Parts: sequence; structure tokens; C-alpha cells
Amino acid sequence: MHLQIRRISTSSAFLVGMALHGLIGFLVGIGLAVIAGVDVPAGTEPSFVQRLGAWAIIVVPFVYGVGGGLVTAIAATLYNAVAAVVGGLRIEIRAAGRPERSKNDHSKHDDET
Repeated sequence: MHLQIRRISTSSAFLVGMALHGLIGFLVGIGLAVIAGVDVPAGTEPSFVQRLGAWAIIVVPFVYGVGGGLVTAIAATLYNAVAAVVGGLRIEIRAAGRPERSKNDHSKHDDET
């Protein structure tokens, strides 16, 4: 069965983008916090990452999450505008447990909906 994604909810896209980017930001924040734990050689100025320290675990996921959510919402808005003109993405789905059609079965064409 072929279906078409005609519209993406921008609020839903924002939430999903924020969650995914926030998770990535958390992992990056952990890495930055570990780097910040490295001793600063005597007589040198600590870097921004070293000054950020453990706050990286809080600040970086927030920044990544909000920024990623905004970018994802903008992408969804652009998709909606383009899909209104040229049509949405076509996807193919099948019910779980149903066997897939043979590759040699040409009885159904891709143009059918």
C-alpha cells in the first residue's frame, strides 16, 4: 500500500527535533565535561570548555535541543510548502506478518496509490 506524507506538524517536528538534538547535546556535554576535567597547565589560561566544566552537561543539551528543535520545525514548514506544490513523499507500508511481494511481480506499478 502506498501512502503520501502531505503535511508535517511543525509543533510535533519541533518536539521530536528538540528531543533528538537534546540527547545528542547531552552526549556532547558529557564529553566536554570530561575534557574540562583535564588539568590546566600552570601559568596558562583555562579554555572556554575548561571554564564551562560540569555546566556543559546542562548548557549544551539545552542549546542543542532548542536549536535543533527550531531547525527541525523550519524544515517541516519548508517541507509543507514544497509538498503543497509538488506533492508529498510517497511511502510504502505493509501490514505486519504479510509476506512481501516478489521482486518479479509486476502486477502492481509504482504509480498506483
